Amino acid sequence: MSKYIAVKIGLWLMLVFMIIGLFGWDLIDDMEDLQLEAKVIEGSNRQNHDLHDLELDLHRSMDPVKEFLITGDYRLEAYFSRLHSDLFRAVEKYEQNYPNYRLMGVPEALEKIGSLSHEIFKLPYAVGNMEGPVILQEVTEKTRISVQQLSKQHHVLDMQVNEATRMMAGLRIDMHDEALALLLVLLVTLLCLTYFIYSQIVLPLVRMRKSVQQVADGDFDVQCQVKSQDEIGVLGSTFNAMGYALKERDKKLTHTRSLAAYHDKMSALGLMAGGIAHEVGNPLAAISVSLQVAQKKLTNDDHDAVQTQLQIALKEVARMEDIIQIILNFGRHESTATMRSFYVLPVIKEAIQLAQMSPRKKIVSIITNIPPRFPRIYAAEGMLLQVLLNLILNALDACSDKGSISIDVSEENNMKTIIDIKDDGHGVASGIRGDIFNPDFTSKARGEGTGLGLAISRELVHSMNGSLVLVRSDAAGSCFRICLPMKEIL
Repeated sequence: MSKYIAVKIGLWLMLVFMIIGLFGWDLIDDMEDLQLEAKVIEGSNRQNHDLHDLELDLHRSMDPVKEFLITGDYRLEAYFSRLHSDLFRAVEKYEQNYPNYRLMGVPEALEKIGSLSHEIFKLPYAVGNMEGPVILQEVTEKTRISVQQLSKQHHVLDMQVNEATRMMAGLRIDMHDEALALLLVLLVTLLCLTYFIYSQIVLPLVRMRKSVQQVADGDFDVQCQVKSQDEIGVLGSTFNAMGYALKERDKKLTHTRSLAAYHDKMSALGLMAGGIAHEVGNPLAAISVSLQVAQKKLTNDDHDAVQTQLQIALKEVARMEDIIQIILNFGRHESTATMRSFYVLPVIKEAIQLAQMSPRKKIVSIITNIPPRFPRIYAAEGMLLQVLLNLILNALDACSDKGSISIDVSEENNMKTIIDIKDDGHGVASGIRGDIFNPDFTSKARGEGTGLGLAISRELVHSMNGSLVLVRSDAAGSCFRICLPMKEIL
C-alpha cells in the first residue's frame, strides 16, 4: 500500500465510488426495465381502450338496423351507413396504430354485416315480415364473431398487462433489496473509512499532541509511536528526531553550564591561591633574605652547625617558593587556552606535586615511566595540568593504603603522545563504565564528588584535539589513556 496517506484515502473513496457504481448500475438497469414495463402497461391499456371503443361502435352500428325493423324508418339507412363507415375507419386506424395486433377477420365480418344490413333496409316494411329478423340474426352472429375476435385481443393485452405488472413487482422488490444492500455496504465501508481515518490520522495526532505537551514540560525522552511510513509516520519520526536533538542539546547546555561553573570555581580558586601565595610569598622572601644575610655573616668554623641549619632552612624556603609557584601556575585563569608545543614531563611533575599536597590518609606511591627523550606535546599546559591532576586524584581515591600509581608516556608513529594513568585500585564497576564520562554522574558518596571531573576532563582533552578513554578496568585496577597530538593539527 502507498506510503502517502492522501493516496490511501483516495483508494478508500475510489472503493466507495466503485460500490456505488456497481449497485447503482443495477438500480439504473432495474429502473429502465421498470419504465419499459410501465410503457407496456400504458400501451396495453390504451389499446384495450381502443378495442373497447371498437366494441361499442360495433354494437352502436346495429342500433339503426334494429330500430328499422321496429319503425320502418328508411332514413335510418343513412345513419347506419355513416356509423358503419366510421367503424371501418376506426378498424383501419387501429390496425395502423398497432400493426403487430391485426384484427383477423374483423374487416371481412364488417363488410358482411354491412351488406346484410343494407338487404334489411331494402325489405318492404311489414309487421309480419319474417325475412328481416332472419337476416338480423345472421348479422348478430357476425357481430358476435367480431366481438369474440376483439375479446381475444383483450385477453392477449390483459395477459401482457398482468405479466408486466408481475415484472414491475419483481423489479420493485429487486430495487428495494439492492438499495438496502447498497446502504448496508456503504455503511460498513464508511465505518471502515472512519476507523481508518481515526486510527491512521486522528489518534496519532492526538498522541503527538500529548507528546508535544510532554516535550514542552521538559520530558525529552518521550517517543511517538511510528506505525506507518506515510506523512503521519514521517511527522512522528521527525518529532522523535527533534526530541532526541533537544535532549542532546539540553545535555550539551547542562554540560556547558557545568563547565562554566567549574571554570568560574577554578578562576575563584586561582584568585584565592594567588592571594594566599602573595601573602605567604612576601614573608618567605624576607625570611630567605634574612637567612642569606645571616649565612654570610657566619664565617667562623665554630659556626658550622649553624651553617648547616641555615642551608637546610634556605632549601626548605626554596621548596616552599616552588610549591607556591606551582599553585600560582595551576590557579592562573586564562580567558582563552594557549595551544603550543612543550615537553610533557614538567607538567606531569607539577600534577604529581599538587596531588601529593592533597590531605590523603593513604600512603600511595606514584611512579613515572617516561622515555629518556622526553616527548613533546601540542596542547594547553593549564588544561592538561587540570586533566592530569583530576585523573591522579581519582586514582588515589581508588587505591588502598600502600597502593601504587604509574604514569606511562609513549609515542605513536611520531604523531601522538600517549599518557596512561594506571592504578591498582578496585576498578570501575562494569555496570557504570558507560556513564562515567556523563555530566553529573559520580560513584562517590554524597559530598565527595560532583560528577563533573571526568566529563570536564574529556571536554578539555577534546578541545585540545585529543581523546580520553578508559582502556582497562578490572579487579587489578584501572587505566585511563590521554592521547594528544605532538604537532599542531592544521
